[in-house]
Amino acid sequence: GTPVELGCEAEGRPPPLLSWFRGVTVLREEPVSTSLRLILPHVEPDHAGTYSCVAENRHGRHNRSLQLHVA
Repeated sequence: GTPVELGCEAEGRPPPLLSWFRGVTVLREEPVSTSLRLILPHVEPDHAGTYSCVAENRHGRHNRSLQLHVA
């Protein structure tokens, strides 16, 4: 039931589109930004899973993933 904040930062030219995903579902997107926060206000066991931050521009795509475990 406590909040969790996930952060993601990326730089590029042109500035990337930053997106947070859980599986294939887009949770949040921010075009032309260098950072993007995903706030889960009341984490419950069903929030557990893989979260990925994707940075993408015309030159390519880069992502990082994390596994959230809820006890």
